Amino acid sequence: MEAIPVTLITGFLGSGKTTLLNHLLRDPGMADTAVVINEFGEIAIDHLLVETALENTLVLQSGCICCTIRGDLVDTLTDLVGKRQRNEIPAFSRVAIETTGLADPAPVLQTLASEPLLKDKFVLRAVVTTVDCVNAASQMSRFPEASKQVALADVLVLTKADLANESSRSLLEAKLRETNPGAARISVTNGEISPDVLFSHVVARHDDPQTVLAWIAADAFQKDVAQHHAHDHAHADDHGHREASSHDDPNRHGEHIHAFCIFLDQPISMSALKRWLAAITSLRGEDMLRMKGIFNVEGEDAPIVVHGVQHLLHPIVRLPRWPDQDRQSRIVFITRNIPEAALKNSLLALVPRAVS
Repeated sequence: MEAIPVTLITGFLGSGKTTLLNHLLRDPGMADTAVVINEFGEIAIDHLLVETALENTLVLQSGCICCTIRGDLVDTLTDLVGKRQRNEIPAFSRVAIETTGLADPAPVLQTLASEPLLKDKFVLRAVVTTVDCVNAASQMSRFPEASKQVALADVLVLTKADLANESSRSLLEAKLRETNPGAARISVTNGEISPDVLFSHVVARHDDPQTVLAWIAADAFQKDVAQHHAHDHAHADDHGHREASSHDDPNRHGEHIHAFCIFLDQPISMSALKRWLAAITSLRGEDMLRMKGIFNVEGEDAPIVVHGVQHLLHPIVRLPRWPDQDRQSRIVFITRNIPEAALKNSLLALVPRAVS
């Protein structure tokens, strides 16, 4: 059976997750979707419900299947697959999971990737995070969950943009760039967006040379660094001293979430790379929110791709060819309370003078 794609919809309390989900489910293209909603979340889809088909399972007017989590996610998803195979519920070809507003998305991602009962049946398609343009900047400073939901997103859906003033919107945009510059950002009104538009911003595969660079999004991090440098120069006095700015505040994301990209100019040995990956995930995995990279490995004609979420490292993927003429290794990190210099120096010890 081909792996079923899973979209995780997360976002802080009141940010519009359910409104977004409602609009997506009304699209005919989403009719064969299984929807899993945390029972403690803000469930506002009663107007779509038709009948209780089975215990804990509802069939929506759109044809989608909806069920709430009463045990853990493993039980819920394996139960859905079993019912589908026994023809007890309509067939579905995709899953949407809506978390509660205070949820940490990382355990869901780790469960999908590592749980033996799930990892061959399901594959993560995207993490979609709704962001309240009026309140999110304050929430990200006060609540670690809000920052982490943004940090792990592939797509940020900006809601209530019509209600936010220009200064609030600018402050939020700066926080989003600092926390996750590689995520796509889409503004919506009342959650209205089609699945085609939403998923056009999602890189479907990270084992394809044509899309892997978009998935890593290293260029976005380079542009972000340039913007920060320009900001710093603009605030320097006549003696070259820089004024304090929001970038200097160690608590600017509640738990000092930091996004950056490391570049290696020369190849690294596979054994050194594996030792380094094992060390950083073992020692600092809790604060290694997300890592994505493409590596030039000694003795390999094409690059390898690595992907990790906290302590979990996905299996290494070998690409059939380089996606372009650039042979640099590029590693994107989103970390919590881990200095960029510490990771650079740990690589520098393995590949002298290779970090730029």
